[in-house]
Amino acid sequence: MNDVLQPHTRIALHNVTFTYAGATEAALRDVTLAAPAGQICAVIGRAGAGKSTLCALCAGFVPHFFRGRLTGSAIVDDVPIATHPIAELVRHVALVGSNAFSQISGARFTVYDEVAFGLENLGVPRPAMIERVEWALHALGIDHLRDRSPYALSGGQQQRMVIAAALAMNPPVLALDEPTSQLDPPAMIELADVLRSLSRQGMTILVAEHRLEWVADVAERVVALDHGAVLADGAPASVLTDPRLCEHGIGWPRPAQMAAQARAEGRWAPERPLPITVADLAAGLRAAAADQESMNGQGNTPHGLTVRPVAEMDEALSMTPVAEPVVTLDEVHFTYPTGVEALRGVSLTVRRGERIALVGRNGAGKSTLVRHLNGLLRPSRGRVLVDGVDTRTTTVARCARSVGVVFQDVRNQLFARTVRDEIRFGPRNLGFAPERVDALTEAAIDALDLHDVVSEHPYDLPPARRRLVAIAAVLAMDTALLVLDEPTAGLDNASIALLKRLIEQLTERQRSVLVVSHDLDFCYEALDRVVLMRDGRIAFDGRFAEIDQVQTAALDSDVGLPIALRLRYVCP
Repeated sequence: MNDVLQPHTRIALHNVTFTYAGATEAALRDVTLAAPAGQICAVIGRAGAGKSTLCALCAGFVPHFFRGRLTGSAIVDDVPIATHPIAELVRHVALVGSNAFSQISGARFTVYDEVAFGLENLGVPRPAMIERVEWALHALGIDHLRDRSPYALSGGQQQRMVIAAALAMNPPVLALDEPTSQLDPPAMIELADVLRSLSRQGMTILVAEHRLEWVADVAERVVALDHGAVLADGAPASVLTDPRLCEHGIGWPRPAQMAAQARAEGRWAPERPLPITVADLAAGLRAAAADQESMNGQGNTPHGLTVRPVAEMDEALSMTPVAEPVVTLDEVHFTYPTGVEALRGVSLTVRRGERIALVGRNGAGKSTLVRHLNGLLRPSRGRVLVDGVDTRTTTVARCARSVGVVFQDVRNQLFARTVRDEIRFGPRNLGFAPERVDALTEAAIDALDLHDVVSEHPYDLPPARRRLVAIAAVLAMDTALLVLDEPTAGLDNASIALLKRLIEQLTERQRSVLVVSHDLDFCYEALDRVVLMRDGRIAFDGRFAEIDQVQTAALDSDVGLPIALRLRYVCP
């Protein structure tokens, strides 16, 4: 914290309860929270726990935009929330929501002008405005995108842009709702550095986040919510290893999980605290290994843990005959009308029964490649074959029988009045027999654990469950290839476990799964083949179980490493 500033309470909530209009249960229940100037406070919890509502409350969107009944006292930067409009509160607090696309103004044509838009509305003098915009673009690593259209960016680039626009406002309080959901790992590290710097200057930062490993690295305080009430509140090392987090389905960061496993196996001292960061995990495992001479010289990884890539656990995989391809890309190039060359000679084959991770930095071309898999985009040069048929000679509807895609922004895929109708639409639209439609619908509902919401409107659900509905709707189409673009974004640990089981079940039936994700740990634990994209090209393509040190270094330099690989190669 900046010594020049006198610390005082920036967020002061006392016995706050809020119930949305038309809801029967409160979204926040008797919440009391006092956050001083310069504190980074992370809010964690399962989907629907109240994290987004808490962020919206601190910015005044609750109750001025999202209507409902608010009781208790809510004061932010000495301003009572209930009695001041959003137009006034915006000078005190900036909110970045979980969906970047919905926060683009639509009134500006370049990234630079979009970041400056809020400052213009506040009447900030031009010299100060230029200084703030330049700083924000540089801080979020998007200087090179300043002249691009906000709508010509990848999801991750858009997320960085809207965060930059909020930071340029230089608010006393910053509320971030799932700020890392579409960021690649290097961008997540950069964001953490920026937030630490701002907190030292006195900015209070409230972060609602599911990525517990990132929370452990950046937060000074963690508040866990469960059904709208505070479950735990305190230092990260204490809260993130609180047994109640597991009891309530929130879970622990992976380092704590891995150390708990090692403790159960006698390889982590009972008196040693569970770690929440990879560095502390590595240090503890080294200390344990040093005490066990039997582990020396055996060629084991330093941690000796059983977290392994899927392919390494499947001994029969290497003996399986080569399966037929579902999709083949042959020297595919694609250039957008704006002149942006997104794909530069991509060749890739997806065979039946494969589970593939497509990784790369924001803007590497991953989402553009995905749109070629079902014919939504056609190559500028090269060809794409879906079940042997060139996408240039067929329709998207024909490709949809073989390739189902769930995009990053699932709102564009949901339109039915109930969850059940949403899931039924796909197989019924493909002309399946009624009994098959019913069977596929029920199987998808069961696989994504949606029985309790089948009669609900999809948009009445929390964003995380909405994502599961979109996955179920595409799953019910029973395609040979299921493509999931950032499927774990905003999901809690329980929902991520559902996805892992689903992927395993699909590949057992010789269905293929391709996952575009920045969640490298999920990829390592649920998938076996990894394809790294860089600048519109494939940098390497191999299996996690066979990745060598050169490939590991390439992966690390681009997007970082899963924790298990980091322990193996970076923590000798």
